Amino acid sequence: MGLQPSEWRVPSSYSRVVARELDLAERELALLLSGTGLPTTILLPGDESHLSAAQQLRILENAQSIMSSPEFGLRLGCRLKPSSHGPMGYLVLSSPDVLTAMESFAEYLPLRLPFSAVQITQDADWLTYTLQLKVDASPAVRRVLQECFALMLQSVVESVVDRELTESRIGLAHGKPAYHRLYAEYLHCPVQFSQPANTFQVPIELALQANAAGHSESYAVARALCRGLLEHMPSSQLSTRDRVRRLLLSNPAGTMTANDVARALFVTKRTLQRRLELEGTSYRGVTESLLAELATRHLGEGGLTIESVAVMLGYNDTAAFRKAFHRWFGQSPSDYRAAIKSAAGLTVAALDQ
Repeated sequence: MGLQPSEWRVPSSYSRVVARELDLAERELALLLSGTGLPTTILLPGDESHLSAAQQLRILENAQSIMSSPEFGLRLGCRLKPSSHGPMGYLVLSSPDVLTAMESFAEYLPLRLPFSAVQITQDADWLTYTLQLKVDASPAVRRVLQECFALMLQSVVESVVDRELTESRIGLAHGKPAYHRLYAEYLHCPVQFSQPANTFQVPIELALQANAAGHSESYAVARALCRGLLEHMPSSQLSTRDRVRRLLLSNPAGTMTANDVARALFVTKRTLQRRLELEGTSYRGVTESLLAELATRHLGEGGLTIESVAVMLGYNDTAAFRKAFHRWFGQSPSDYRAAIKSAAGLTVAALDQ
């Protein structure tokens, strides 16, 4: 038996994405939460609160009022990349093909957004994903959710095939909005409005296309390590350093800049630097320390090449990774790995005696 509507819970991370799209400052966060009874701390990185479905819908209503932009759903949907969905992002990146990635999305989405469900059907030509929204929301909020659904699935497939998806078909239940011409700027395939259901269709031959990412196994390993590190971090009374570290661990390495982190914390880059200085560190200090820690952990994984470790840490140039590693530890990655193996061998020999 599934959860009852009163038991539905939505991670606070989605409300943080909404706040970032609105480009709110710290002092403005309360506007977004008006009428929810929630504290503004739920919008800060590191918070692991879960909202009720009613609270989440109220936040979307507030967001539309604050932005006063009818295409808010399209803009929000563009932010919902695979990495926005926690572990699902790494499932997509490590999926062997389009079909597996989309099945992971269909299975995982209701766990993150319990008022949604995705049904998968197939005929000779098309693989069809149909969205069901199990909430009593206003037409405007339903439109936002339906637009986000289409953009999320588009992002999932495009992350695997590594190109714009032009051969799919999208059907949306809401009527053609006044801003319908903007859809072509966000969605890369034809869209039909006033359809019986919200659908996203992918040609069968595309569904079997292999993952274009050359390091899918590496992504899976990286995600497992980052999740483990996150689980050992405190979830309350976080310092600014802790929040920066959580943000970096929650996103693929190398994808967030200092400006990105500052915006995620709803402050300016200068304010972020000042708060870190008060804690005796800096943005570079936090990132370098984290990269060094991840590097040594990954090098301890037997099946990963040094090139793979460099990619997982966001280095496109292996030589740059080697240089950074030497700066951190005074030796090359290969020498470090050799020392680990040697130490392990000595330990085994001592145990055998």
